[in-house]
Amino acid sequence: MTDYSINGWDNEYARLARAASQLRTISPHNNNNNNSAQQKQDQATSIQTGLNRLDTQLHNLESSMTVSSVEAGRRRGLLDGLRGQLSELTGGSSASGGGGIGRPPAGGGQSATAAALRHQDELIDDLAIGVGRLKTQTHMIHDESKAHVHLLNEMDNNVDLANQGLEDETRRAMRLREEKSVWRLHLVIVGLSVLLFLLILMGLS
Repeated sequence: MTDYSINGWDNEYARLARAASQLRTISPHNNNNNNSAQQKQDQATSIQTGLNRLDTQLHNLESSMTVSSVEAGRRRGLLDGLRGQLSELTGGSSASGGGGIGRPPAGGGQSATAAALRHQDELIDDLAIGVGRLKTQTHMIHDESKAHVHLLNEMDNNVDLANQGLEDETRRAMRLREEKSVWRLHLVIVGLSVLLFLLILMGLS
């Protein structure tokens, strides 16, 4: 089985739980109405069939080690609690006739409902813990992102400084080259002046 099967199990359970809640909307004063009683009985039978199907699927998930035995036990507790609610709503049996619909059971339904609520509370607590961990990880990722942005900004600044330094060195080299060229020109001028002076002296003599 895959994680999608687990998600499908959760979605199917949520659908059955909503269907069980909808049974409460059928007024118990309408028990004398055969159509209303039959409708409620049909819904209860459909929900019971879905619960049996989820129980089988959960057994397969546990056999394939897709879910742990602890998680499977908790999910079975949810199924048992929903069965208890269904039994309470249908007067103790979802497969019996409509005469018992609307009468709560003597004792077992309430305890099963309480157990289901406890399991739901545990699941909510686990979900809260998971959300807390996710929040912590989100903060860590945010901090790491800020650090990366800071490093990138420093790299940009260093690149800018390196480019500025390279431009300065280039200008300095050009100035040295120009100064060297001017110095050579001065030497040539001085040499030519000396040669001209000597030629003048030789011509006068």
